[in-house]
Amino acid sequence: MTLQLAFFAPLLATGGTQRHLQQVLALLDPARFRSSVYTLKPGGDLESELRAAGVPVTCLGLGSSLGAPRSVRAILGAARRLRRDHVEVVHGYQWRPALVGALVGRLAGVPLLLASKRSLTGGDARARQAWRRIARRVDTVLVNAEALRVEGEAHGMRTRWALLQNGIDVDRFALGPAAPTAKAALGLDPARPVVTAVGRLERRKGHDVLVRAARRLVAAPRGARPQVLLVGDGPSRAELEALAAQLDVAADVRFAGNVADVRPALAATDVFVLPSREEGMSNALMEAMAAARPVVATMVGGNGELVAHGTTGLLVAPEDPDALADEVSMLLENPARAAALAAAGHDFVTSRYGARAMVAQLERFYEERLAARQRRAA
Repeated sequence: MTLQLAFFAPLLATGGTQRHLQQVLALLDPARFRSSVYTLKPGGDLESELRAAGVPVTCLGLGSSLGAPRSVRAILGAARRLRRDHVEVVHGYQWRPALVGALVGRLAGVPLLLASKRSLTGGDARARQAWRRIARRVDTVLVNAEALRVEGEAHGMRTRWALLQNGIDVDRFALGPAAPTAKAALGLDPARPVVTAVGRLERRKGHDVLVRAARRLVAAPRGARPQVLLVGDGPSRAELEALAAQLDVAADVRFAGNVADVRPALAATDVFVLPSREEGMSNALMEAMAAARPVVATMVGGNGELVAHGTTGLLVAPEDPDALADEVSMLLENPARAAALAAAGHDFVTSRYGARAMVAQLERFYEERLAARQRRAA
């Protein structure tokens, strides 16, 4: 018997949550599961990729509020489609899609409603309130890091929890040492070390802290002057470019924008940095570790579940550009130490976080929770 799944997703732009969903859709057993995706807004580069892979994508085109006539029509129409398709599992990713998915699923009489919380809520009062509502309406809230459950409970979420950590295609990231040719292809100086961060350019990702650290990194290096590579785009880009110019490091900080394949950037990387103020379980961090790059990450969210300080990488306090610069400099000046941390991080990630094992766990979860709901309803 094939289970019908409906995923409610954020805008299908490049991002950790969206790439995770794309990975799940690619690896679910087609003999046991059939999937469709519902988004709240149209667009995003992954939308066409999913359609090309044969995944039906429906944009609800919601209005400014769920009570707006346009939104009500879209929600009722989605509920009709879920009933027509005999959907048995609704799985919403992040709070807005999860809230809409829970509402649509209830209207459609879907047996199993799920939500995935994949980032910290922090001080966002609207998101906190939404997650409390979602928690009351779904069977289980899935998290990809224990830190998210701890925060959710502290914010008043009362629900069943399940930990399902991210998975990556570890074989895809089996890269060699940082290569001069990879640096040159990205417009970087092949003779200088590269410090890379990958992620959406927004405040919570802390790229401004790395730009501030860049001034210390390039001011008094003991070896070749490092250069910083920022991969990704977002609302903070202009502000970050202005900051780099203000700190006189614009020539040392390269903005690569969004890329379809992060592996060339990782191939050029000597040290990978995740300077986030908030984080769940970072795909970018896992990919860098799988690529055997030494990593420096902030002690926030799920980072400490991936990085054991001094063993699989290094951890620093958030908002501390000097500490970040010092740890990066230490790795650049001690290649043997950097290589040992990189090897340990690679071994840890590849042994624990394979994508196929993660999706197989999710498949079992869907089947077991649906069976449990059906037994209760019998």
